[in-house]
Amino acid sequence: MEESREDFRAELRRQVRAGDIATGEAASACLPGLLRRLAHHERQATRAAPLLRLYHRWRRHRLRLQVADARWHIDQGRAARMGDLLGRS
Repeated sequence: MEESREDFRAELRRQVRAGDIATGEAASACLPGLLRRLAHHERQATRAAPLLRLYHRWRRHRLRLQVADARWHIDQGRAARMGDLLGRS
């Protein structure tokens, strides 16, 4: 009984690690595009009409959150490749 629990836990950890690695790789592939879009919206914010400035401000905020999330997933994938599992804080 105890052995089957340990096998289940080991398999679950392996699956979580594989998922973290795959998510980290996908996030690292998306990060350059996110940074490019963020830079675009930062440039447009100074030249935009007053109504569009609100949109660019909102869009920059959302892109910054996405960049932070992608970086966290990249770090999580790197830690999983090294054998560590980090909690989200």
